Amino acid sequence: MQNRSVGKKHCFRQLLTLPRIYFFLLKSLFKQKRFIKNQLKKELTGFRKTNDGSLTLADFRKIRSYYALGVPGILGESLAVLRGQSLSTKERHCLTFLSAISGLLDDLFDDPNKEVQHLRDFILDPEILKPANSYEALLVHLYTLGLSYATQPERIKNQALQVYEAQQKSLQQQKAENPNQLIHEITYSKGGSSFLFYRLCLEQLPEKAEVKLVSHLGGLMQLGNDVFDVWEDFHSGTKTSANTCFSIQQLRKDFSADLSTLFELAEKTSYSKKQIERFLNIISLALARVFACLDQFEKLEINTNNKFQIDKYSRKQLICDMQKPKNQIKAMRYFIDNPAIKV
Repeated sequence: MQNRSVGKKHCFRQLLTLPRIYFFLLKSLFKQKRFIKNQLKKELTGFRKTNDGSLTLADFRKIRSYYALGVPGILGESLAVLRGQSLSTKERHCLTFLSAISGLLDDLFDDPNKEVQHLRDFILDPEILKPANSYEALLVHLYTLGLSYATQPERIKNQALQVYEAQQKSLQQQKAENPNQLIHEITYSKGGSSFLFYRLCLEQLPEKAEVKLVSHLGGLMQLGNDVFDVWEDFHSGTKTSANTCFSIQQLRKDFSADLSTLFELAEKTSYSKKQIERFLNIISLALARVFACLDQFEKLEINTNNKFQIDKYSRKQLICDMQKPKNQIKAMRYFIDNPAIKV
């Protein structure tokens, strides 16, 4: 009876918290959209005019509407909540310009025609790269511009090298045989190194406990993205924890366990209990969408002998559209009452 009472109290508290988080995220994204319009857009305009064809509309769209929006507007703002201090203009500049190159760098690993020679050396000394095309020129411009706003540019460069090495290791996900543990390590290395790269855009250096927290969060977010990308990754030959599993229930269990670890790591930081709780609420709402997607996949198993078999499903069946009201409602319900994401 006591557990039920505690559960109801928690659900009620989360229900009251939900509107505040939504308002916070909408406000944060609106602020970042305005910053992109006033600051980033003018940096991109010249490259659009002189583009030699190496930059596509998708490249510009990915910069403006995904990386440069979501990283500062959600991750950056949530980290600011954790430390109890708003993002400074300098931090926002650094986060925006350095997150803007993420998509460009990712594509270098997927498109051999856009490969930058000596990328490792470029990361540590961007001035050495003589751009061969507009794509490389934009990459150099945004990277050097972001570093100019950094308090710890050398640390950021070294962390960018860790991101590069994690990306190199992730190529092993294309191999025919890949143990699940290795896939998990690659996933958390790739996501963790990227999130630590973004964290170093903030002026204060993270303490050891926060480094572990941010790294784990990055890995968890990467795992969540892999859940949504099962169709694309499967058909591109990229093995992930999501597209190599045969039991969605087990995948849900693993994801929930890793989420619980995130809460434990947050509690070990030196931030106040109130700041940690606000931070975890934001992250919990962002990750609740993964559980909504897992619900959709679990229904598919029923028609394939209770085994998750991607090759038996259509693309439409494997795409979880979070713009649909029913999926948004599911995510909100998970945030409110699912034991796996209680703060």
